[in-house]
Amino acid sequence: MLIEYIATSVEDAIVIEKSGADRIELVASLEEGGLTPSYELIEKVAASVNIPVNVMVRPNSQSFVYTKSDLEMMKRDISIIGSIGVNGVVLGMLNEAGDVDFRQLDELLQETGNLKVSFHRAIDYSRDPVQTAKQLDTYKEINTILTSGGLGDWPNRMEMLLKMKLACKNTELLIGSGLSKENILEVHRLVFTGSYHFGTAVRINHSALQGVSLEKATEIVDMLK
Repeated sequence: MLIEYIATSVEDAIVIEKSGADRIELVASLEEGGLTPSYELIEKVAASVNIPVNVMVRPNSQSFVYTKSDLEMMKRDISIIGSIGVNGVVLGMLNEAGDVDFRQLDELLQETGNLKVSFHRAIDYSRDPVQTAKQLDTYKEINTILTSGGLGDWPNRMEMLLKMKLACKNTELLIGSGLSKENILEVHRLVFTGSYHFGTAVRINHSALQGVSLEKATEIVDMLK
């Protein structure tokens, strides 16, 4: 079982570790879906906790289609993040047609070195998430795919998640977006990937602008472990 919570501050990270969760995804601007945090924040979080920290690499929230300038910034971010000594990076990109831009992906993977790599929810906005999962599963550099099972209501997403699970022979399928204490046990029973990602479900007032609640974070850990 792996439980990952989103942190946007040092305080969040400390609470997450205290809750018994297994991994942190560190982002800025959670209300925009998560952007690359400052190097100073990455350093402080890495020095404040002992559990693995994965850092979002996303230069803007306009779309998952990136320009050449965006890509250069992402490559530089990955290089600096790697020098800080965290566990991994979280990234993803699409082309205008709605498929993964594999040329850009290959360029970024050349920069990741020993960092673990998670491909984020850009996959849910792709034309065919199952086919995309199959393609990403061939990359030995990619350890995790974070997905909500595409877009839409839970029954359709559950069906998609099951298909994506079958498609991923080598890659951890991390289920996220929309998970809560009310539905996690059903999701776990039906899909059973054993890897779950929570954002606002464990924050005060379920708000992206408020901190992680130790009570909420611990409750979900206790439910699953």
